[in-house]
Amino acid sequence: MKISKVILISTLAMATIWGCKKDEPANTPVPNPTSSNPSFQTLFADNIANATQTFSMNAASGGQVMGVKGTQLLFEPGAFVFANGTPVTGQVQVSLVEALTMGDMIMLNKQTVGNDNGTLRILRSGGAINVYAAQGGTPVRITQGGLVAKIPTNVGDPSMELFTGNENANGDMIWDPIDSSMLTVDPAYYDSTDYTYTFPYYFYYDIDGNTELNWLNCDYWWNAPNTTPLVATIPAGQSSDSTRVWLALPAGNSVTSLGLTGSQTYGYPYVPIGTQAVIIGLKENATGYSSSFNPITVTNGIVVPMTFTPTTLAQFEVDVNAL
Repeated sequence: MKISKVILISTLAMATIWGCKKDEPANTPVPNPTSSNPSFQTLFADNIANATQTFSMNAASGGQVMGVKGTQLLFEPGAFVFANGTPVTGQVQVSLVEALTMGDMIMLNKQTVGNDNGTLRILRSGGAINVYAAQGGTPVRITQGGLVAKIPTNVGDPSMELFTGNENANGDMIWDPIDSSMLTVDPAYYDSTDYTYTFPYYFYYDIDGNTELNWLNCDYWWNAPNTTPLVATIPAGQSSDSTRVWLALPAGNSVTSLGLTGSQTYGYPYVPIGTQAVIIGLKENATGYSSSFNPITVTNGIVVPMTFTPTTLAQFEVDVNAL
């Protein structure tokens, strides 16, 4: 059964679906986040390396991979092929990175912003994973129906679809919807009538075709009835060169990098009004790091002054994981 959406099952009330009105004008640019700072690039790369889990399995028999955060990857026997279609034999190394929470997304720099026909829009996210398979350093692909992935999440909806991610020139993730022809739903996991859930529940999806898997995300567009530009400011006299700023939206498990809009200002043009959010900043200086956490309710034309206090990277990770 071919469909374009990710299917969920289990048992508790479904998360609220916002209306389908697309209210973001395409001619308003989203400012570029300042992630080109070499130290931040190194920090994010190190965090991804540390978060990478590696498993080994026999290509002929397949097997199951269970991530530390609950992601399950089920590989069918004979699921792996080389780029030319030749079946893989022997042992295969499977790598998995899980970015399921807002804390994960910040520490790994995997924002939930999608490309909707040229307009960048916030996504409500069920979580992202990176899957990579290789044999002896040579990448291998997945055959049609060769993989079923189950991603646990506390935020979701039957409207969610599968997106694939690519980094833009600034090193920030932009998500693109995956063509529905690449997805099939395993009938064992499909229920067309019961959309109630227990938390955490799972997205089940099956990748179709000779696909090299990388970053995948279960999302849907955050269609809010009213949005506003949001601005966050850093104190006068402080440099923006070594500062990163994010907007976290807990209701959607969403994270958006705020782009530099002036010498001391960061912003994003389309933030849902009335939403509870947190502005998060991380600044590197000569003596270490400082951070800023500003819980807010988004109001029309909101401007948020940020105040930074000394921190460590370890403490910052604890703080973002508590969002």
